Amino acid sequence: MPRKPDPTLKPAIIAKVAEHLQDTKLEDVSVRSLGRVLGTSAYPIVYHFGTREALIDAVVEHLAESVCDVTLDPGADDLGLTDYLIAVFGGLDDPERSLAARLTFELGSVESLDGRDRERTFHRAQVSAIAAWCAEHGYGTVDAERAARGAVLAARGVQWGTIVDRERAAPDAALRAIAHKLVAGAHFQSA
Repeated sequence: MPRKPDPTLKPAIIAKVAEHLQDTKLEDVSVRSLGRVLGTSAYPIVYHFGTREALIDAVVEHLAESVCDVTLDPGADDLGLTDYLIAVFGGLDDPERSLAARLTFELGSVESLDGRDRERTFHRAQVSAIAAWCAEHGYGTVDAERAARGAVLAARGVQWGTIVDRERAAPDAALRAIAHKLVAGAHFQSA
């Protein structure tokens, strides 16, 4: 009779792999190399995840948990908008948040080649949330969409800048500036 799977093993594997990926290129990761990192054979990885890709997906899902419940109330004030941008795109001094941003670029840049759309869906959801905030604060429909796209792209630029030049980055301050620009645009629209 086969052994029952240990329900604590799968989350432990995900956490250990996430830690390993903080200073390992994704292209250097294989099921066999991950087995060595875990101090075991590749069998537990294959047993719990099936493939390297499924394991990486599980790590991405694990890392996304911290922002999946973050929402932006369209009626939120200036501080609510700022808090939202920092919660979704900032906090990159946390190694897991930094890894999540890095994997967003690594995996998002090639996901359409294999029919995936996780990052595109997330991107569009952020644009929609910020566009709704802009529309609620006096932007016209076209201007709200344009401002939201610009804000999300700028926030992604902040993340990228932090990844490639951490010593010179101040991501949360840059995200506050993006929020300030949106707020100033709302004041201009209503004037």
